[in-house]
Amino acid sequence: MSAFAKRVEKLREAMRKNGLDAYLVVSADAHLSEYLCDHYKVKDFLSGFQGSVGTLLFTQKEAYLWADGRYWLQAQKQLEGSGIALQKQDRENTFQNWIKKNLDKDRILGSDFSVLNLALKRELDPFCTLKHCDLIAPLWPDRPPLPRVPIYAHEEEYCAQSAGEKIALVREKMRELGALNHLISSLDDIAYLTNLRGGDVEYNPVFLSHLLIEQDRALLFVDGAKVPENLRARLEGEGIFLAPYDGVLCELEKLKDTTLLIEPSKMTALLVGGLNSSVELVEEINPSTHLKAIKSAKEIAHIEGAMIEDGVALCRFFAWLEEALARGESVDEVDIDTKVSAFRARGEHYISNSFATIAAFKGNGAFPHYKAERGKCLKIEGDGFLLIDSGGQYKNGTTDITRVVPVGNLNQEQIRDYTLVLKAHIAISRTIFPKDIAMPLLDAITRAPLWEEQLDYMHGTGHGVGYFLNVHEGPQVLSYFAPVLEKTRAKEGMLSSIEPGIYKAGKWGVRLENLVINARVESPKNTAFGEFLRFKPVTLCPFEPRCIDANLLDDKEKAWLNAYHQEVFEKLAPHLQDEPKALEWLRLRTRGI
Repeated sequence: MSAFAKRVEKLREAMRKNGLDAYLVVSADAHLSEYLCDHYKVKDFLSGFQGSVGTLLFTQKEAYLWADGRYWLQAQKQLEGSGIALQKQDRENTFQNWIKKNLDKDRILGSDFSVLNLALKRELDPFCTLKHCDLIAPLWPDRPPLPRVPIYAHEEEYCAQSAGEKIALVREKMRELGALNHLISSLDDIAYLTNLRGGDVEYNPVFLSHLLIEQDRALLFVDGAKVPENLRARLEGEGIFLAPYDGVLCELEKLKDTTLLIEPSKMTALLVGGLNSSVELVEEINPSTHLKAIKSAKEIAHIEGAMIEDGVALCRFFAWLEEALARGESVDEVDIDTKVSAFRARGEHYISNSFATIAAFKGNGAFPHYKAERGKCLKIEGDGFLLIDSGGQYKNGTTDITRVVPVGNLNQEQIRDYTLVLKAHIAISRTIFPKDIAMPLLDAITRAPLWEEQLDYMHGTGHGVGYFLNVHEGPQVLSYFAPVLEKTRAKEGMLSSIEPGIYKAGKWGVRLENLVINARVESPKNTAFGEFLRFKPVTLCPFEPRCIDANLLDDKEKAWLNAYHQEVFEKLAPHLQDEPKALEWLRLRTRGI
């Protein structure tokens, strides 16, 4: 019996002792983050599945993991021997629907309310009896502690507004909504509002905290040992006062005869469960969500600077890779990760990677979230596609890019797949769309060239990106899998990814990703029909000409590609004048077709 199967059996024993019919484990922390510090990786501990997102459900006889299409191949491998069955999550097959069909009010579903979002609890309440209980802590004696990484300031030169000014804007929205208090637990919102950064979550420069904004002060619930004295004094000067991280529940219990603004999908059930009955909840999207999603002109200028720094690093890396392979050097997938990170680290503003690099050769590219491991990964040799999805955290922006490198000789099917994905990328990249349209509705434009060939990919086309913050950051999302909500409307200044793909199990994967800004159309044609936006690419890195069948591109697609490549060359070449190999690599790949 595997270690994971033994843990499941112990969990079932605990369920029996607590009178539970089922137990739900969500992939979340006390702040409902997507990426988790090691302390909160309960899903990994119980199942062995290491994908960033997945939901576990246990009964006395059954054990399931729900994961979306990005992780199906990975989950099938990592769940072996655990006794946990993969549920291929789609619109119909969700853990919520399973609970609604298989449980009833007489059945008790246990879950840890400290990591269960309030909106989900409310959704499930009519279908079963939910009980707060943490069964994991007793099963995990060597559980990693909460991180204690020092907090630091995001320098003033990179911030569009002071923390005090940002909180003042939040208070304006609170007054509009009739809220005297506002509780925020989402870490990216807190980091943005306070102009602070940290390292509690790998790749995301955030820190574990809660923020309670009142009328005349803001309380930052954080481990005080992580905050230097000079920073503490600066915060107090802007009306932000420190309180113990674990003191948030006690402070909330003090609220009486007042109003509290929360966003239910970003708030845990435990935090709200202890409120006095006299506290009226005002439920709306966190005002900071749109404040940070809509990048200012100053932030966009900095982002464009970060993209140049990132693009220069990638030119150096790809030139090195081409030369290393030509010399017959031994290079594997882990080496790719190490090298691309090292080239980025040479940059003036670089802080860290923005996520775990995906370097996937040949059939490994069919795993959208593949992670290479030393001793188990492929060497880059022979013929095939090498997919590299990587990004950096810079003081002046966050990057995320995917490119595919041809190694050796390619066949016609590979070239066709690459070109079809490029056509999909260009289709949405050159689209003009109405301001305020729900962005999930645009996804079909991306997929149309693939659907025409009866091809598709089982992940979204794009996600929002933060400003030296989380690489996955809403509210915007470019995915027909996502619901059409008010908060997903397209606004000028939003930064998003565009990343269509084709994945063929056992063969290869192709994904081509740029980051784009929602920009105003420069020369409006019909103002009577409202304001229109376009996607302005900010990522600077060429696509690979050897993988492109120009006969499959029409004149408009060629024009877009040539214009993009010309811009890439003009912006990157001046920074490579003293590096002839990297400059030549760039020049050869940005020639017109």
